[in-house]
Amino acid sequence: MTHRSVRASASTARRFTPPLAVGAAVAAATGLLGLGLSAPAFAAENTVDDAVFQWSVNDESTGGSYFGGCNFLTAGVAGDATMARIWTANDSGTLYKVDGSGKFVDENTSIVKTNGELSTFDDRCKTGEGTVVNGKVNAEAADNHTGDHVEIKNGTGTIDPDADNASIQWEGSWSFAYYGGMTYWTISDPKLEVKDGKGTITGTYSGYGADMDDLSVWKKLDPREGDVVEIQNGSVDVTEDGFEFTPDYLGVETTTDGRNLQAPKSAENESWWGAMPQDWIDFNIETGQDSYWYTTAGAATSIQPRKKTNPVTVEYTAQAPAPDVSTSHSVKSVDAEEGLTVNVKGEGYDNLPNSSLGTPAAGAYAAVVDRELASDDINAGNTAGVQYVRPTQITDGKIDVDVLAETADLDEAKDYDLVTWVAHGLAQGDALLYRAPIELSHEQKEALFPSEDTDEAEADSDTGAEGDEANSETDTEGAADGAESDEDGSADGAEADDKGAADGAKGDEDGAEAEAETDSEGTADGAEADDKGTADGAEADDKGAADGAEAEAETDSEGTADGAEADDKGTADGAEADSKGSADGSDSDGSDDGGVETPAKPEIGDQTVGENGEITGKAAPNAEVTLAWTPDTAENQAAQTQVKTQATASEDEVPSEGTVTVTADAEGYFTAKAPSAAGTYAYTAAATVEGVPSDTAEFTVTVNAAADDDAAAGSAAGGAEGSTDGTGADAAGSADGTADAAEGSADGSNAGAGSGTEGSSSADSGFEGSAGGSNLPRTGTELVTLPIAAGLIVLGAASVMFSRMRKR
Repeated sequence: MTHRSVRASASTARRFTPPLAVGAAVAAATGLLGLGLSAPAFAAENTVDDAVFQWSVNDESTGGSYFGGCNFLTAGVAGDATMARIWTANDSGTLYKVDGSGKFVDENTSIVKTNGELSTFDDRCKTGEGTVVNGKVNAEAADNHTGDHVEIKNGTGTIDPDADNASIQWEGSWSFAYYGGMTYWTISDPKLEVKDGKGTITGTYSGYGADMDDLSVWKKLDPREGDVVEIQNGSVDVTEDGFEFTPDYLGVETTTDGRNLQAPKSAENESWWGAMPQDWIDFNIETGQDSYWYTTAGAATSIQPRKKTNPVTVEYTAQAPAPDVSTSHSVKSVDAEEGLTVNVKGEGYDNLPNSSLGTPAAGAYAAVVDRELASDDINAGNTAGVQYVRPTQITDGKIDVDVLAETADLDEAKDYDLVTWVAHGLAQGDALLYRAPIELSHEQKEALFPSEDTDEAEADSDTGAEGDEANSETDTEGAADGAESDEDGSADGAEADDKGAADGAKGDEDGAEAEAETDSEGTADGAEADDKGTADGAEADDKGAADGAEAEAETDSEGTADGAEADDKGTADGAEADSKGSADGSDSDGSDDGGVETPAKPEIGDQTVGENGEITGKAAPNAEVTLAWTPDTAENQAAQTQVKTQATASEDEVPSEGTVTVTADAEGYFTAKAPSAAGTYAYTAAATVEGVPSDTAEFTVTVNAAADDDAAAGSAAGGAEGSTDGTGADAAGSADGTADAAEGSADGSNAGAGSGTEGSSSADSGFEGSAGGSNLPRTGTELVTLPIAAGLIVLGAASVMFSRMRKR
């Protein structure tokens, strides 16, 4: 089955569902880079299916005429009038086509006036502004032609802008009615062929023959193929969205021996002298219009200048060619213990469409899914079995992989399909490559799901011995896990206690050091800086000691809690292992053979950072974490535009909308730079481990704005903590403290120790960043914090002494 027919073959109707892990799908945008590969590029030749052809032919075809009022264009193939006569409103539907409102429309074709309105029989001889052109045969006279043009929609074909190649076919017709309809004919189904900027438009000529000198002549002409437009003197510049060119006429010579001969070329007529393609002229010898399609004798004030061609415009939306992907599958094996194995083969997998979110393909997924599960709902977490096909597994566009669905994940009462789709994303739209039923014979179903009698016989012989062995093994393993966890918990508690005490002391020392440095710098900067430096030093000292005390207290309680928790966890693990061993029974080793597991989504919450700050979080160890963000409010649009404008000036600028992939460390921690512009941003994050994406974590990041002076810059750089306590602490102190806190919480160490240390040292940067303005308390509420800070200093010192005594 090919990719083009997969949607029609899907047995379950699609339905709207909430998007699956947006971050997981976005990972495709950078997934190939992480593998050291590049996305397959589309061929230079793109397809079009909405091309619009527009052409007014020339001014003579919509100009005032010597008889019958004017020449005009109509949509569709003209009917048989049985004689040469002027058309009337009563000929609607028989000689010319109109829609329900009387507009010149026939399927894809319509006649459009210069004001964009569709032309009608009543205004066929009027300009877009309503001026009548009847009888105006002087090419230099004002408003001597209407300028109506034919428009044919829904052209299909291919374009190659790099090579200036195009091939587009339209289905539609238009007719030329001259002298009010006394003589007329039709062009149908134009086809444009351009190579290296040169080419032709061909079409089918049809109509009726008449004679200007003998009105009794009337005959239906045989349709014939011929050149409608030639593009040899000029050229076509093919672009991604269309092109415009003027068909050959000027300078073209014809030897036609028609009613009138082509006039000699002269200095006077050089600017309009020429002829239409020879096929066009030859056909019009039979219609009686031949001399209207090349230059004959006449001055600039005659109709002669109106005969030269007007430009042709072609517009379209280019699309990448539909991938030619074919896929098949077969049942490789069935077994009650192993499960169902399906072999999947495919070709064309080196030219896959984008994923469901429009990002480049990063391989594909092949999965066994419940037949009742809609394609839109499929993801790596709800399949019976899934296999990720990496780009490195695709050779010359071919894949050959096995998908295993374990028996425990299958339901005897259900039917299953084999599905493939583009990674990483959903099985939606063009990203869905293949879906077909997995057909199992009666014997295969019996092998996969043995009858009850067979199960009982096998159970009698095997269950007893294997169950005892499994129970024994898991009992031992559970006890060992419990003991090991107990020891780890105690060790973590002791280590956390030691680290907390040390960090607390360091925080106290750093506070004092910050005060000294602040005082020194304040004196150098003058009276205002002296006052401010002193205040900042005191405040930084208070904060350093307070953070140290808080770190000590938190460490003691947290270390003890971690030990208890680890002890409980070890016991729980032992019990769980014992229970699992007993429950597995016949499974000889009590183990889980497993499959593709979905990693846990990243642990990350709402954050507030300064400009050029960093976002932190935790995911699976060594995972590829993809973050995507957009401005969260309308107010952010200005900032977004500003950053995009400045992006060319600095590679360090982080845009207000985008994606980035970072790698978590061995413990799962990761950081990423926040957007450069101040504002609020909606973030998503997803972790990818061995090609399998996690669910999406959603959170908000607020980037604080910088003031016009250095003081505001220092304060903003301090992050959320610096903004709250007024210290103007440096971003490094606040951010490092936060990072240490996260790391300490994860391994049983003191979370607050990092904050105490870095919080103390941040007094230095707070002073430097505040040189342009004071951070002294300005309200009663702020003044109240000073005695509180002093109390915290005392508490911190007591905590340090208590810790040292306890260590001794």
